[in-house]
Amino acid sequence: MNKILILFLLYTNVSFGQNEWKEMSHFPLVDQSVWKADLLGNLYVADKDLIVKYDTAGVQQYYQSIKSKGRIDDILAINTMKIMLFSLQQQTFTIMDNTLSEANQTYDLSEMGFGFATLIAPSSQPNKLWVYDQLNSKLILLDLNRSNQQQDIENVRGLLNSTDIQWMKEEGNQLYLFDGKEKIYLFDLYGSLLEVFDVPGAERVEVSQGEIFILQKGQLFHYRPEDKTLEPLTTPIQGIEQFQWVNNTCFFRVNRELLKYRFYL
Repeated sequence: MNKILILFLLYTNVSFGQNEWKEMSHFPLVDQSVWKADLLGNLYVADKDLIVKYDTAGVQQYYQSIKSKGRIDDILAINTMKIMLFSLQQQTFTIMDNTLSEANQTYDLSEMGFGFATLIAPSSQPNKLWVYDQLNSKLILLDLNRSNQQQDIENVRGLLNSTDIQWMKEEGNQLYLFDGKEKIYLFDLYGSLLEVFDVPGAERVEVSQGEIFILQKGQLFHYRPEDKTLEPLTTPIQGIEQFQWVNNTCFFRVNRELLKYRFYL
């Protein structure tokens, strides 16, 4: 049903008008806030030494001190039951359950043989995640059960002619990378490069249910791979800095505020 809704919105003349959006919640942030929603729309926000979980109604459910984890650079929703906290500075990641209890030990990427990991992304394959080792120019599909390198993509810089991979996500059994050259790279799960998309002016990228969205100068666009065009989307607010699309719910960051909207057809 959600897939049908998104396709209907994108391929018909229905406008994303102001009257078709409803603000559900808003959350105060600070400059250093890191946030992420899971597939149900639960929200996780890390501010300095604390992580907080809000339920789908925007009500605070749990909070936990993360002072020992160092500065958190990314929160990743593995599924609706687990999240992952990644610290670039400490080169560690920690898996927590959806009550913010620590589900496993904190993993040290340096001790696991990585030179300098800059990005991680959960895989749909159980207990596996993608790690981009910038120092060694490698993409590794890591198996947490055996703590070994299940699969490698060597010489990523040479393969993509890129030194600035900024974002990574597995979606629909494919792996998406976005770099500072404003390109999106699409791999299959065996490490074969399938396609390269040019997205001039893109500052941020999101993939939701196979659809590609980009942020450009505060404006949200839908990218059409079939004709390599950008379709502007009319959003309820302007000046978007960050965004996440989860089914029929969108999160928009503007300055020190995160706004949660739901779209109604």
